[in-house]
Amino acid sequence: MLRDRVVRMMPFRRARASTNANTETARSLKPRKVRMTQHHFDRITLVSVTGLADAQGAAYALALSLRQMPGARALLCCPHPPSDLPPGIRHCRIAPLNYHEYSWFMMFALWRLIETDYVLTVQSDGWVLDASNWTDSFFEYDYIGAPTHIARIQSEGGAQWVQGYSWYERLGQPGQVITPVLNGGFSLRSRKMLRALIDHRHIKVELNPPDDLIGEPLRMQWVGAGPNEDVQLTVVLREQLQAAGLRFAPLDLAMQFSIEHSGPLHRVDTLARLFGHHGQHRRLVSIDPPVVRYPVAQDRFEGTTEMAVAEHLQRIGYRVEFVQPQAAPAAAVA
Repeated sequence: MLRDRVVRMMPFRRARASTNANTETARSLKPRKVRMTQHHFDRITLVSVTGLADAQGAAYALALSLRQMPGARALLCCPHPPSDLPPGIRHCRIAPLNYHEYSWFMMFALWRLIETDYVLTVQSDGWVLDASNWTDSFFEYDYIGAPTHIARIQSEGGAQWVQGYSWYERLGQPGQVITPVLNGGFSLRSRKMLRALIDHRHIKVELNPPDDLIGEPLRMQWVGAGPNEDVQLTVVLREQLQAAGLRFAPLDLAMQFSIEHSGPLHRVDTLARLFGHHGQHRRLVSIDPPVVRYPVAQDRFEGTTEMAVAEHLQRIGYRVEFVQPQAAPAAAVA
């Protein structure tokens, strides 16, 4: 049986005037000096929720984030904790969750497990990159997460959902209200937001029929207004939540907080100012040493902003790996 081969990312191809690549790549990810005090971190519980049997990546994300946020609490919600769960991380056993049940848990149940003012959600593909980039302005909002490539655009002709960051080039055009989905996988939420659908029972999840059936086996696909908790909270129900007094971070602050899929709204020179990230292609597979593995070949991202993200990860001390599919053996010639 052929297996994919893991390939370590090659050193930077171009020199950078402001960075010594050899020194920066070797830097250890120990907690850095941050601008906020431990008292502020006491207001935050780091949380990772997964319904999967393997929660190792979630535990890694919690541990690496906690190292940079002394005084914060940490909670792993999963069916079975890793055998080597790092100290300082509390485990809460939950039943296995499918993709949609995860959203229901986040919107309706997580608040029961939280005692702090805020939660910072992390996952195996989203965690704190540099806590020195924290700003107390984040505490001024009930929800903050990276702008994603999906958005709803409202105009006189009605509402439409767009993907692939095509909404970004339409910002500022008259007669349009553009509301990007703010990512939930790495997000800061107030306790008020966790209880929003509990305290305001008149606000109901709004779910349209799926737009398509795809794949083998078949699965339902929503282009826009689907059941995902971040789609519901930050777009579908946003106006109702704002009317109830909840505040969402503006676009510029959300972009400083985190990056999700890289795209035209992201500049290379702003990556060093990110607090965290989330992206399905960036998987944390080790923390001693810290290793990020992309489940695709490196050439898929050549010439894109994502390669700049991978290089930034190298500069701040991560080893970056790509999975290189093995070629099938040549067919025998008769």
